[in-house]
Amino acid sequence: MKFKKFNFINKEEISSTVKVLKNGVLSDFIGAPGDKFNGGKKVREFENKWSNFFKNKYSISVNSNTSGLMTALGAIGLEPGDEVITSPWSMVASATSILIWNAIPVFADIELETFNIDPKKIENLITKKTKAIVVTSIYGHPSDIFKIKKIAKKYNLKIIEDVAQAPGAKINNRYIGTIGDIGVFSLNFNKHIHTGEGGVCVTNSKFFAKKMQLIRNHGEACVSLKDSKNLLSNNIGFNFRLTEIQAAIGIEQLKKLKRINKHQIKISKKLIFELNKFKFIRPPVIKKNCSHVFYSFPILINNDLSKDFRNKV
Repeated sequence: MKFKKFNFINKEEISSTVKVLKNGVLSDFIGAPGDKFNGGKKVREFENKWSNFFKNKYSISVNSNTSGLMTALGAIGLEPGDEVITSPWSMVASATSILIWNAIPVFADIELETFNIDPKKIENLITKKTKAIVVTSIYGHPSDIFKIKKIAKKYNLKIIEDVAQAPGAKINNRYIGTIGDIGVFSLNFNKHIHTGEGGVCVTNSKFFAKKMQLIRNHGEACVSLKDSKNLLSNNIGFNFRLTEIQAAIGIEQLKKLKRINKHQIKISKKLIFELNKFKFIRPPVIKKNCSHVFYSFPILINNDLSKDFRNKV
């Protein structure tokens, strides 16, 4: 049986893309002071709508989640030799974004319930060189971010939330990605909502927001004299800019996020209900006060019990 391809790209995205094409302005970043240092109208509209949805002060679009992680780690002032604790059970960018700044990823083990980084494994890894924790919410389930935040506060560490796989997931009724110092979302083709490639960094810190805007646009010195001392210190920039077409698609996709998550949750709960009938299968766990948005559907198999089942069949 051939299943219909999952696709939430339709007439709204097509119409918004055509409008940008007819306008002829496909990207509108410039390397000079003024609004366009932070992109064109669609980019800035998309960022405003993202902040309104997730209830954070600043949103900075980028051309991928990987770029976003690099931007976030640069914004906190990561330097060569610094250590950053992160998860070994994640996409490679959670670690390579640390290496880009000549810093050192230090791996803390994961929880078997959610596959997220285990708060209990973090504290023993903290040294004088530790600068931050990159916390991944893998597969769509929130990390135990509030426990990790207590540890970070105790040792004066920054938290970067990698929520590429968990847009719209909540813990204690708070959107994951908005609880640490900076959250990074993905708009890659395989994610819940997408612009082909893309990402968004969110923060409530004006300083981090300005720093990320600089890093995104080549790190060019388009800042006022009063800001320059802190913003330009240890500053290297890249071209991580989102196009007007991607932003236009993102505006329409964001409108659908709640509906897409609802769709994923409905199907996944049916699967969990059925799979719970088999003792050798452990379907995804949903912790108390958490919502799971099911980027994927990880299961654990008890091989010993599965042998008994196969023998009976």
